[in-house]
Amino acid sequence: MAVDLNLIKTIVVVMMENRSFDHLLGYLSLPPYNWPNVDGLQLDPNWIAKASSTYNGNSFPPFLLTDPYDLIDADPPHERDQIATQMGTPVNGVYPMNGFVTNYAAAKGAKPVTAGSQPPVMGYFTPDQVPVTDFFAQNFAVCDHWFSSLPAGTQPNRLIAMSGFTNIDVNRNIPPMPEQELVYKWLTKNGVRWRVYHEGLPFFAMMLGWIPDILTEQHFRPLEQLYDDVQNEPPDEFPQVIFIEPIYTDAPHIGPSSDDHAPSAVKGGQEFLLEAYRSMMRVPDVWKGTVMVVTYDEHGGFFDHVSPPALQTDPPPNTYDRGFSTLGVRVPGFVISPFVKPKTVFNPVLDHTSILKFIGQKFGKNGSYSELVDTRKVGSVLDVLNQPIPQPAPGIPSLVPYLAKQPAPGGFTPGTVPDSAIPKNFQRALDEIRTHPDNTTGKFDDLLAAFPPQPLIA
Repeated sequence: MAVDLNLIKTIVVVMMENRSFDHLLGYLSLPPYNWPNVDGLQLDPNWIAKASSTYNGNSFPPFLLTDPYDLIDADPPHERDQIATQMGTPVNGVYPMNGFVTNYAAAKGAKPVTAGSQPPVMGYFTPDQVPVTDFFAQNFAVCDHWFSSLPAGTQPNRLIAMSGFTNIDVNRNIPPMPEQELVYKWLTKNGVRWRVYHEGLPFFAMMLGWIPDILTEQHFRPLEQLYDDVQNEPPDEFPQVIFIEPIYTDAPHIGPSSDDHAPSAVKGGQEFLLEAYRSMMRVPDVWKGTVMVVTYDEHGGFFDHVSPPALQTDPPPNTYDRGFSTLGVRVPGFVISPFVKPKTVFNPVLDHTSILKFIGQKFGKNGSYSELVDTRKVGSVLDVLNQPIPQPAPGIPSLVPYLAKQPAPGGFTPGTVPDSAIPKNFQRALDEIRTHPDNTTGKFDDLLAAFPPQPLIA
């Protein structure tokens, strides 16, 4: 039975960084969990052999990662050419998905890969390591065929998630990010109230046209303000679409990041996701009209056994030369709402434009975001909703036992990042902002004061 769109008042979008479905949720199909309708990990030797990655004549199967608190040793490369290596050479349109270790071995800071070693890109977690995402799975909807929109890196995927297209196919290491219209402007044109709540530097500070709005806080507010806004803002002022952003590993910041981008640990992301949920569920009248989507921009070089479906994405005119023939690697996808039944598993194909389709259905003229988005052969988040009568929010799980297991810090100073995690892209963007002509009068100094310059590692 369909959910009445009129009952949905607020759409919340949370996009994390760089983890795959098998890495975070593949355990659901294993004992003792045994979810029969999840395309996850298996114990069958033939399946393990097929899902393993090969490197230098050795095979590296998936294995359990037991430490969610510590940095991993490297950030696996994940631009489009490296992702092609990870996916392997297709046979009859099916990719073997066996090049993850080959790709990881070339990463700066990666430990030597030898026979019998366990490269972290082949690791997966279970509820002991990721209790908040497990809480989401147990109480809401898991989308086990949610794919990143492109077999490419962060910036192209975030652009297509926020526009329906991207003018770049690889990350731009030299700022600023090229301007293109984002969903923010679409919402404004359609008279939809929207806001970004950010724990660190907003992602689209890299697109200089958004700097004035970020500075005035007209649409951009610190994450800690969300908790109070949910409680106190009148319904006719509270945003109808909310974007919640973590602290990005690749951005200048103080203390640990919370976006899950390797080499960062996943503990910070678990705390951040719980805070996002806590804020949105605390007022029953707000919760009963909320649909929150949590996904990851791309897989970040971590293994996944599912070959991405064919889907042609052509470049816009006068941009990059090569189009894409498939979706990107599979990533976790959750729909967290009073309009979904607990332990829902949604199997049809979704990608990041499924969020834009949903926004268009709710707020667009004739129920459409754009013709380009309409033509993508993926479903909508609306398709996942299966509970017509909104249900009360499950209580917040305690993270005290989880955090109590964290070992004392050692070899890592809070507030710093290792060489392999130096924030190249965002640091260069900030440097560009500092030298921008509009900053000669100190126009952007209030924003930049929170992010002092840091040395770059080439």
